[in-house]
Amino acid sequence: MARAGEVTPLRRLAGWLAESPLLRRGKNLYEANCKHWNMQLSRSEKLQAGLRLILRDYAAGLFPPRFEDREATYRAEIECSESLPGVTLETAALADMQKPFWVGPRLRTYLRDFCLIHESLERCGILPPARVLEMGCGFGWTSEFLAAIGYEVTGTSIAASSIEWARKRIASLEAKGLQRVLRFEVAPMESVAEDVGPKGYYDAVLVYEALHHAFSWREAIQSAAECLKPGGWLLLCNEPNLVHTFSSYRVARLSNTHEIGLSRRELTAHMRQCGMTQFINMGARLHFWIKPHWLCGRKAGG
Repeated sequence: MARAGEVTPLRRLAGWLAESPLLRRGKNLYEANCKHWNMQLSRSEKLQAGLRLILRDYAAGLFPPRFEDREATYRAEIECSESLPGVTLETAALADMQKPFWVGPRLRTYLRDFCLIHESLERCGILPPARVLEMGCGFGWTSEFLAAIGYEVTGTSIAASSIEWARKRIASLEAKGLQRVLRFEVAPMESVAEDVGPKGYYDAVLVYEALHHAFSWREAIQSAAECLKPGGWLLLCNEPNLVHTFSSYRVARLSNTHEIGLSRRELTAHMRQCGMTQFINMGARLHFWIKPHWLCGRKAGG
């Protein structure tokens, strides 16, 4: 494997291709995308822009991405909404508060995902008023939905600004006359057991489309396991497979965030190391390193 900064024939070839007329269209698309985050690109255009970017950064020794500075990674995630090109902070926040009720196919996608989250909880025997911790909750729509069903929910995010917005959802439930337990706290996924706790309190820990943003997904799983009571379940929901490292690289560079794909084999092996002995796969069994992970693991005991 080539070391960072080492110039190899393959890297020289990648650099030549990146600057060749073959990928000039991809170069122009990415430069335009750098000025406008919400620029509408077709699948073909995303492929062209992403391929050119990967080849350019591979030639420079920057791809695959490496994350070695924890504080810098945390800071980038916290400041993500503040740095999106062509988008104001308020516009980004209001869009996240509207989620999942976005126009177009994403509405159907998010609602299908939530139904599968609910089905996964039921499959694991986690029924209201069970205690659920959602790590990486963002602006909190999933936590709000679970609380509306009757779960006792705590949502966490590394970004204090996201949590400030998410707490508005508590008043929303109260306005509907629903007496629900819904809390939001600031905490990185890697230290949620120490920062939020209490350890051994939760019947389930849920991570939805967030684990791949953690600085260390292994530390995040360990922290989740510590939050679970014996016999509790960890649910990894719609976490991206290995191909995501390539397919999301353009977005990761634009937003300066941590976007990696995860290996199902490595996820399962680490969950075992963290004391989980029973597994339920709610996703595609034949994933071909593309299909997302929907994986539930039960902590021993109970």
